[in-house]
Amino acid sequence: MEEFYAHGKLLLTGEYAITQGAQGLAVPTSLGQKLIVRPVDSPNIHWQAFTVKGDCWLDVLLSAELEILETNRQKEAEHLVKQLQILTTHSDKLTGGIHFETHLEFDRSWGLGSSSTFTSLLAQFAGFDPLDIFHEAHGGSGYDLACASAEGPIVYQIKKGSAVITPVQWTPDFADDLAFVFSGQKQLTSESLALVHKRPFGKQQIQEINNITSAFISVSTTEEIETLMHKHEQLIGDHLGLRPVIEQLFKGYDGAVKSLGGWGGDFVLVTRYSKNLHWLKDNGFDQALPLRTLALL
Repeated sequence: MEEFYAHGKLLLTGEYAITQGAQGLAVPTSLGQKLIVRPVDSPNIHWQAFTVKGDCWLDVLLSAELEILETNRQKEAEHLVKQLQILTTHSDKLTGGIHFETHLEFDRSWGLGSSSTFTSLLAQFAGFDPLDIFHEAHGGSGYDLACASAEGPIVYQIKKGSAVITPVQWTPDFADDLAFVFSGQKQLTSESLALVHKRPFGKQQIQEINNITSAFISVSTTEEIETLMHKHEQLIGDHLGLRPVIEQLFKGYDGAVKSLGGWGGDFVLVTRYSKNLHWLKDNGFDQALPLRTLALL
């Protein structure tokens, strides 16, 4: 039996622009996904995926040639086959007589990286860097794939088509008053990529985002990070024609709120968490995790 593990991801700065060379501060999460691989006395490949509650949401039986023999979800099974086909072009480890199990540690709706952790696990099984063999098929900048195997915060940047990953120290003195709040909405990566393609960022805007990312890492007070969060939201919003999330979903929140990743979905970063606990609950935001709990710092 073999076991592999991949961390989830959160992008604190550089959303949208990270696909065009901007530096993004990203953190792997303490919650991720596990892959268990067992040999079985069968000519086939059996794949089962389990939710955080232990329910099997995907069950696929494949022939050694990756033909779908049985499944409870046809579309997801076809996606699995495409990923496995990529794997077979780089590795000979995928043969008949194997049982795969994936176990998520977070809700699939949270947007923490059920797809990127899955991709990382496949690459780990094959012994390859996921950015080398899956980047094109996976889509996006690839920062999420980098987070999957990171041991702490990173600055991620694409330079001349290649990923530059720099581990950084990022544990603000006021970290206990920062939290990630699930917005209750979902944002598709494909929609974010399409938006940026229509409205690419200029060099000056990229540099401004890089400056914010650098300042984020060295920030020392709540007030300073709130200023940076507001500046970042304003820059992205003005360029892409989007309303900041505090205006969309958190109007009246007594602190700063910043989108993480595609705007309008998944998690946001909030300041003054303790002060606003009642506000969050009263407004339906009951899925909130302190920075130190969710981020792998």
